[in-house]
Amino acid sequence: MDKEQFDQDVNSKRDVETAAEISPSEERYRRSEKEGGQQTTDSEKMFGYIALILSVASFFFAPILVGAAGIVFGVLAKRKGADVLGNIALIISIIAIVISLFTAPYV
Repeated sequence: MDKEQFDQDVNSKRDVETAAEISPSEERYRRSEKEGGQQTTDSEKMFGYIALILSVASFFFAPILVGAAGIVFGVLAKRKGADVLGNIALIISIIAIVISLFTAPYV
């Protein structure tokens, strides 16, 4: 490749470099540093709180049915990003179902 061809390639590449000017800014896609990269929205928390309410309610009435609903909503909460609420709801629902299975013959 001679010098003239090289200069022509360099100049043509400068004409094409417009992606940075027309692309969206990266600030919109960055997460804030004070949140530590973790962002939870209200809908994520809502699934977690519904799962927690159902799992606690499963101790008082229809433990199999309401406990299963608590497990389902707990899994949904974990998938949406509310890991702590989802895990707590899963554990409480499983405990309520196991206790009801052991105490059902005596009631």
